[in-house]
Amino acid sequence: MYLRRPNKPLTFAGACVFFFGFVSLASSQVRPNPPNPIAVEGGSLVPPPPSGVIFYDSFDYDVSRSGTAARAPFVSHGWGHAKAINAGDDGACGYLFTQADSTLNSRVLVAEARPQGCVPPGWTYGQTTHHLLLGREGGPTVIPPNAWFQFWTYATTNSVFATRDKMLYPCRTYYPCGVGEYSWLLNWGSRGYETNAGAPSDRFLAMQAETADWRADPEYPTNAGKMFHNVLRQPIVAGRWIQVRIHIDISGAQGVYEAWTRERGQTVWTKLADWRGNVTPNFSWPVPAEQRVGFPMMATPTTVNGPGDSTYYLDDFVLAGSSAALPQ
Repeated sequence: MYLRRPNKPLTFAGACVFFFGFVSLASSQVRPNPPNPIAVEGGSLVPPPPSGVIFYDSFDYDVSRSGTAARAPFVSHGWGHAKAINAGDDGACGYLFTQADSTLNSRVLVAEARPQGCVPPGWTYGQTTHHLLLGREGGPTVIPPNAWFQFWTYATTNSVFATRDKMLYPCRTYYPCGVGEYSWLLNWGSRGYETNAGAPSDRFLAMQAETADWRADPEYPTNAGKMFHNVLRQPIVAGRWIQVRIHIDISGAQGVYEAWTRERGQTVWTKLADWRGNVTPNFSWPVPAEQRVGFPMMATPTTVNGPGDSTYYLDDFVLAGSSAALPQ
């Protein structure tokens, strides 16, 4: 349990909810819920019925940072689209490529953001639009309403992350999507929705949900849909390979968001966030019947905010319909 206080106000860009980031949260107290039945600290292993992996990318293929031919190899490995400087998109202000990593003994995805190359007139910082797109506009459902994500990530120690950047951004129509079209949006950044920022190279997970109702926030209802690390205020620190597991369920009348991490070499997951509608105190997440469905597409990362540059790596990106289908 910990106390959260209001963050400092953001600039004009922070007020643009869907495309430019989110306003900060204020103080609250949260009692952690029991962990979901997978191997987590304080929990036991009681897996749900297994189902198959929906999407997996090990990034064990070559994508060059130079040139403009990056899109084809990503698409040939299951992504619907790639937008980056090295895919011929000058306005992307970021690179997506792969490189060998001696620690993991494999190739990994490198997401390099250079937002200062995209500063709009009158702004003090820029934003990237570089991303990999899973699925496609107008296509069949790719992201299920009950989704499990898992991946390894590593941030370079000289990275300077903004308060929040988009990480997993689903849409049902077009980008950027509006109310009723995204349901949830996973961000991360040097503060997230926490009271205090971490180091510039730290990343806190920050979930934004359209219909969530967090009633204990003193700025309620302004921050009703913003979820933070309510179990353990521990960031994803730079310079280490850390595995992240995310569970988002909007398939029923009440939504669920859970997040865990474990550092390379650890066998036990540490739970960071546990939000369950009508279970977490002072919290509900009513999901309208028409939104209890999946998405035809999801982009990562899309908007990365300046003024600092940042680089993080991803490996073994997995999307599944249950925890049992994830690599253990």
